[in-house]
Amino acid sequence: MIDYLAHVRADGSRLSAAARSVSLDIPVPSCPDWVMRDLVAHIGGVHRQKEATVRERATDSPPFPEAPDDGLIEWYDEGLERLLDTLDAADPRDEVWTWVPENPTVGFWYRRMAHETLIHRVDAELAAGGLTEVDEMLATDGVDELLGWMTSAPEWATVTPGERFIRIVTPGAEWMVGEALFSGISPETGTEYENLPMLVRTDDGAADCTIRGTGADIDLWLWGRGPIESLEIEGDAELAAALRELSAEETQ
Repeated sequence: MIDYLAHVRADGSRLSAAARSVSLDIPVPSCPDWVMRDLVAHIGGVHRQKEATVRERATDSPPFPEAPDDGLIEWYDEGLERLLDTLDAADPRDEVWTWVPENPTVGFWYRRMAHETLIHRVDAELAAGGLTEVDEMLATDGVDELLGWMTSAPEWATVTPGERFIRIVTPGAEWMVGEALFSGISPETGTEYENLPMLVRTDDGAADCTIRGTGADIDLWLWGRGPIESLEIEGDAELAAALRELSAEETQ
């Protein structure tokens, strides 16, 4: 069982240490439009917004807080502690707003904050020039979380399966996903979607492409923080590129 809050604390602290070790104006290579100041302001705001979500048992997303011009890292550190205290005091089974209707629980935010903090810790360390180890079990869970977004469609959508399949293999887990097309009209916004590419999880079909690597290497690659060269690709390499293109839409 993964101790998500322990990972939030550990990775959140590493992020703070990386930010303190350099100028807040240095570029973040994995987030081309950001400098370190933007990164710290973003993750600090995410922590505070989700802390308010859980503390208030919100039924909608609270407003995103504005970061201060001065004392930014101290503000970030304080928000991290507030988030940890609030999550630790909450029952993971309690109902609260999330953007996944199938899982409106505090436990959703345990997991999401662990992965959000991990990825942005990596961003901060890449900018500071000293990437530390990524926990393999957490990273494998991160692959599962991201594939869950990429294979989820609302009830009103029509999903048309394709004919090509990708197997993703880590030392501790394996997933099979297939190409598909997503169509429909959102009843909330009226936006029409027609034949947008997505993935579906499946146990059927032979893999046209197999991607192998550690959980950490695959997780960072799917999030655009690691190179494809760290992975072993068997079969249709274009399918691997298509998977990364789809994940880029989820992780931008």
